[in-house]
Amino acid sequence: MTVQFVRTCRHDGHGPEPQTVLDSEVQEGDNGDVTTNRELRRSTESSNGRGTQRRRTSVLVALGAVALGLAACGGSSSSTSTTNPPQTTTTTTGSSTSSTSAASTSTTAASLTACRTASLSVSLGGPNGSAGSTHYGLTFHNSGSAACTLYGYPGVSFLDAAGHQIGAPAQRQTGITSATVTLAASGDAYSSLAVTDPGIPPCSGSAAAAQVQVYPPGETHAALIAAPSGMLVCTSPNTTAYRSSIIIPVSATQI
Repeated sequence: MTVQFVRTCRHDGHGPEPQTVLDSEVQEGDNGDVTTNRELRRSTESSNGRGTQRRRTSVLVALGAVALGLAACGGSSSSTSTTNPPQTTTTTTGSSTSSTSAASTSTTAASLTACRTASLSVSLGGPNGSAGSTHYGLTFHNSGSAACTLYGYPGVSFLDAAGHQIGAPAQRQTGITSATVTLAASGDAYSSLAVTDPGIPPCSGSAAAAQVQVYPPGETHAALIAAPSGMLVCTSPNTTAYRSSIIIPVSATQI
């Protein structure tokens, strides 16, 4: 049996009409116990709270199991990963050694440096006259302990007793192909210098040379050689028809 209690609010003349409020219900069970709806709600809420708590506990347990599973997977992946060992190079002997030696020899030959003025002894040979000019042989002697190379034209000019340059530097002879000359220790390379007779027009004056200044090919430091006695050099500027002196490229053979 269910009994309802009704509560009516008193109206004070203001606001909306009073409302009838269902205060509570009383339920009589089969065994004669009486239970109000408030007690039922509290019982239900308590039961719902315990259910909710059980569900939360179940969720936490499940999440814990998932976390443990992921940790186990991560540990397994880490333990099974492999690292490639560093590669090493093994040097063999026999035929491989011969090949390496040959390669080293080729590299050494290709890496020879240019001859420096400090490691060269430069000399000027005696005069060799011809029509209109006098020729002097130039010799470059490797006085160093290592092989070196020369390529191209030397630079040559003439100085008077006061160290002043006489006329124009020697001009390069065209039409001759340059070649690299390798000078072993104590080896030689050669060039030739021609000095034009200053009495040939359009040269209008001359001066006696005291020194010949020679720059080996590719070098910026000169070697000074005592000029042969009586060497006269034109002091006038060169023209297309007259060059006071001419030089040719270095060669492996004496000229």
